Amino acid sequence: MTTLAPLTRITASLWAKSPKPTGEVKLGVLEHLLNVAACAAEILELEPPHVKAQMAADLGLELEQGLNWVLALVALHDLGKASPAFQMKWAEGMKAVDGWLSVSRLLREPYTFHGVVSEFCLPDFLVGQLQWSSRLAEHVSDAVGCHHGFRVENLALQDVSPAQIGDDRWRKVRFELCRLVTVAVGADYSVVPPVKEFSAAAFMRLAGLTSFADWLGSSFPLPTQTDFSAYEDPAAYFAEARAQAKKLLTDPKTGIHWPQFAPLHPALPHLEDVFSYLANGEFRPRPLQTALAEALAQVDGSTLVLAEAPMGEGKTEAALYAYLQLQHAAQHRGLYVALPTQATGSAMFERLVEFLRAQGSQRPVSIQLAHGGTLLNDEYQERVENTRLFYRTNTDAEGEQSVEAVRAEEWFTSRKRALLDEFGVGTVDQALLGVLGVSHQFVRLWGLGNRVVVLDEVHAYDTYTSELIAALVAWLRALGSSVVIMSATLPDESRRKLLGAWGAREIPAAVNYPRWTVATQTGEVTAGTIPDTDAEGNRSRPTQQIALHSLPASAEAVAAQAVELTLNGGCTAIIVNTVQRAQAVQSEVLRLLAERGVAAQTCTGAVAKGAEWVGVLLYHARYPADERQYRERAVLKYLGKEGQRPERFILIATQVAEQSLDFDADVMISDLAPLDLLLQRAGRLHRHQRPPASRHVHVHPALYIAGLGEWPAAALKAEAWGRVYAPALLYRTWRILQGRQTLTLPTELDDLVQQVYGAALATADLTDEQAQTIQAAEEKLLAERAGQASKGRFAHIGLPTEFWQTRLTHVLEEPDTESVNDDALADEDEFPRTRLGDESVRIVPVQQANGKWVVCPPPKAMQPKNEPWQEVVTHHQTLDKGDMHTAKRIFRRSLSISRWEVVRAAKEGRLWTHGLGGDKRGWAAHPLLRDAVPLDLTAGYKDLGRLRLRLDPELGLVYEKLS
Repeated sequence: MTTLAPLTRITASLWAKSPKPTGEVKLGVLEHLLNVAACAAEILELEPPHVKAQMAADLGLELEQGLNWVLALVALHDLGKASPAFQMKWAEGMKAVDGWLSVSRLLREPYTFHGVVSEFCLPDFLVGQLQWSSRLAEHVSDAVGCHHGFRVENLALQDVSPAQIGDDRWRKVRFELCRLVTVAVGADYSVVPPVKEFSAAAFMRLAGLTSFADWLGSSFPLPTQTDFSAYEDPAAYFAEARAQAKKLLTDPKTGIHWPQFAPLHPALPHLEDVFSYLANGEFRPRPLQTALAEALAQVDGSTLVLAEAPMGEGKTEAALYAYLQLQHAAQHRGLYVALPTQATGSAMFERLVEFLRAQGSQRPVSIQLAHGGTLLNDEYQERVENTRLFYRTNTDAEGEQSVEAVRAEEWFTSRKRALLDEFGVGTVDQALLGVLGVSHQFVRLWGLGNRVVVLDEVHAYDTYTSELIAALVAWLRALGSSVVIMSATLPDESRRKLLGAWGAREIPAAVNYPRWTVATQTGEVTAGTIPDTDAEGNRSRPTQQIALHSLPASAEAVAAQAVELTLNGGCTAIIVNTVQRAQAVQSEVLRLLAERGVAAQTCTGAVAKGAEWVGVLLYHARYPADERQYRERAVLKYLGKEGQRPERFILIATQVAEQSLDFDADVMISDLAPLDLLLQRAGRLHRHQRPPASRHVHVHPALYIAGLGEWPAAALKAEAWGRVYAPALLYRTWRILQGRQTLTLPTELDDLVQQVYGAALATADLTDEQAQTIQAAEEKLLAERAGQASKGRFAHIGLPTEFWQTRLTHVLEEPDTESVNDDALADEDEFPRTRLGDESVRIVPVQQANGKWVVCPPPKAMQPKNEPWQEVVTHHQTLDKGDMHTAKRIFRRSLSISRWEVVRAAKEGRLWTHGLGGDKRGWAAHPLLRDAVPLDLTAGYKDLGRLRLRLDPELGLVYEKLS
């Protein structure tokens, strides 16, 4: 150190990371800055080549100096550690610094976070010393200064006191740090960016890279002896740090396994070859897949793709092949597939693993499951563990399929890091958090940048979430990504909004359905109709004519019709709009069957051998998680594509069956619902190819609609349909279907959906009262949509074109651990959320037994047959935070409910008064159970005022009104 200049010696006395209790040597500020810059350099070396060029272009500079300045800016993210505000945090380190610079007098000053100090001080160097544009200096300082999660309000910057940043001696030390950093990375002082400000996309790129690199650089081991080589020869130290960073990224044993970019296939294979693993090796492309592949054959950059086609057309395979095409066209690094629910996300995870394994890549790939239920997904957790075991022993787990080709890298399993991995699948919520003001949202966007992002089932979202999706599409375009959007059909307004968000120059009228639409990076739009047959003669799904029948709205009428339809053979599906109604229909079906002397085979009851019986399965969301999963599997066991189809069977379900379950009914009864959802439900009719005789008397598909026959106003109130769906949509559906005897799918699908979401209905032949009712409902719907749209626009971080003018929002997300809720803010009305909806509470049914609290067991029929049910003690105050086994067993007996009396009791602390632990132990400390509340059912029920809650083994959680 004696050979260093005086100012450099002073700079070398600063600490960035204090030693661990067993260590003695600190890490200096310069070393940490260069370690992080080295990680950024090596990350970019592994990215597609155009990523480095883009980041240099963000500064308006040529590649070499542009990249060097990017690395310098990343390094200077912690310039604020060269300040009294930070150095006073460690007493021993402060003593060393205090010999040169004044620190101790600030001990009583309020602490200013070092990221804020970095953002405050960096422009002093960039503008005062180098003559950068002040606006650009503010933007880049904002990008690197927010690396701990949030951008800083201007007011907070104005509040930085002179005492916190120090006097002119401190300023000189910071300038010396800047000099040493630029020498190390090769950034030339004389090279001044010609751009006057950062673009919004440039901000996200720099902010995301900085945090990613900081997470890696902060994991460098602390030195074991004092070393001043970084101050003596910064460039040599930086070269050594890059070698260490490269090892951290790529080392087979100790690295995070971030791969060098390479396309999944060196050359684009034929569509047939990609999916040869399907259909027992006899895969033949469907017209949608062929048409979309041809439409994308000429693209040469990031692209928006809309695929609107009915279920069963192979949209998923079309999207996966589009990924391969777009990766070759635009050098996209990876893929994320976003779905509406955890269930659909988990199902897609297995499909994507199968797809990746079948590609036979010459290098291993990694995939993450990104949603709140990953801790409970055994297949994913097993893949993570097998990947860990593979690196530890270089052999696969015994009895498991090889993970050598498709892995789940452990470093990326953290909630904030999942979207950084090369491949991912999960809920749309995880992607939407990238456009909300949550911690490190820019890391999420960096992870989605230069990727292909598939948004599936976009028709499933309300106006609020659709606004967020439009904002996400705009950001993805700005970040050089491609987007593939899939839907059974889109209302014309939604299609135009998505194209507008992408920046389409002119939005053409929709071509005939089914259709594809492609918009290039420059905004050029082309579209085409998907033919019935492709050039090879392969047909789309054959046209299906469904007979329409109306039913009275009562549960008794629905149950009676179901019994009649089933007794002569066949499988009947009933989909109703509320859980309470499903429970009522189930009870009435069982009563009617008993009245006729027919046994009902339910999940919880056995039938004597030889007895005449009908299978009856109730499935809804108000069961404990393990019972709900059992019933979901039962649906697929009996009605799935490979199911053991009973002679006579009745499925009674709510909306949970209409999205994520691939089941097939011979005949269906549905409550009146918005027309697009009715069509989605009808898509389960004769869904799979079966011999006609197996459908008994239901050779032709038929749909019975409860509430279609009479004016539905009474049913909307009595059956609570108007609380579930917008009454205007129900009236529109009722009006459109009046007098119809058939539905022809998919021919009429698009036209019907456009009608229900399009122009106002004709009401001339209705009574004045009916016309006024519809008008009031229409006005309410318009107001609700306007309100949701407004909420959505104000919730996100702003579109790329308005980012710098948008007010900052800081959302205090839950800790960086897995959460069972994809929308971390669902119960915080004052904060932006990914979706709107009623508040809910997760409850766990418990009871007292032998002086201790235990979890209520599942029905005996649902307990594992090979082992007796083991009592689960709740440990609600003392459960160890690391006891995942017990926590999973408890969680699997939980359920989420939104009944207002229960939610209010939980919020007011009346639902459970025995404590839930604290920060270290108990449910409150556990990632799975922190939002769960026990529900005392020792008496067999729980009374909350006039509401009684009872857990029925067959019906699930039942609400009963007390007189």
